[in-house]
Amino acid sequence: MKRFLTLALAASMGVFMAGSAFAVVGDPAGTVDTYSAGDPANGIVSSRHNLGSFSMHISTLGTTELCVFCHTPHHTNTANNLKPMWNRGTSAPTSFTAYGTTIGGTTVASADIGSTSLACLSCHDGVTTFDNIVNAPGKGGVSATGSVRGWVFSDFGSPVPSNLVSSRLVIGLDLSNDHPMSIVYNGAVSATNYTGSRASLRASNTTISTIDLTSDTADSSVTYDGGNLAKNLWAVRGFIDGDATIADLLRGASNNTVECSSCHDPHFNNKSYNEVDSTYANSEFESNGLFLRRVGGNTGSGVCRTCHAK
Repeated sequence: MKRFLTLALAASMGVFMAGSAFAVVGDPAGTVDTYSAGDPANGIVSSRHNLGSFSMHISTLGTTELCVFCHTPHHTNTANNLKPMWNRGTSAPTSFTAYGTTIGGTTVASADIGSTSLACLSCHDGVTTFDNIVNAPGKGGVSATGSVRGWVFSDFGSPVPSNLVSSRLVIGLDLSNDHPMSIVYNGAVSATNYTGSRASLRASNTTISTIDLTSDTADSSVTYDGGNLAKNLWAVRGFIDGDATIADLLRGASNNTVECSSCHDPHFNNKSYNEVDSTYANSEFESNGLFLRRVGGNTGSGVCRTCHAK
């Protein structure tokens, strides 16, 4: 069951506000939605990544289109190997402060920031505006490196800065206080070869759904969250994939680096991470699971423990 709550449906579905979160009448246990292998990982139209005028969240009257904020079939921005069909202006890799050297001795420099992460940061860097796009809708014109279109954005009628300055959604230019991105994944060669210098990383050929995340936790973890913690399914290549490996999450020129998209899928409006709902403001009536790839989100730190054998 996938839950798509909107204000218009709230009354008919028996949904009411409880504190800062939504609860469903007749569902005191707070049953959590789940996905099965083979299900599509979709939902961008109803998600916060839809910025067009039909959006249920932050929106602009500048266009009804939603894909245009990231993609275009023509005149794409190919700087820094940006893909696929990227339609946004971006900050240069050297604009960012990278994580530096990890405790395991692996180093990532600003120049190493990969195109996949640069794509995400072209909205979340706190500098580039939402409407800084290369190929504008219709005959709006083309700017090879992106151009601010002057669109006004609002959230339920309240004006919103088009670059979300000081918002919790802004990662910023300083990446040294975030999980290392564009860092080479030095996973263990075998299941028994975990070393501290490698942050106890599992082998990259590990099938994700076979990772045991519940044996050393309370018995309730097996059934908690719709059993998602025990299933450990992730969204890969647009679907919930029961056969995906950790390597399938890696990116970069050699498909061996951890990027923003290793943990997040911008198109997956993940409805299974309801544990996070209570942290949302009242106006954010529909959660998105933080766009995490893992079904169940980070319940039980499942996202972290998928790669880190702790």
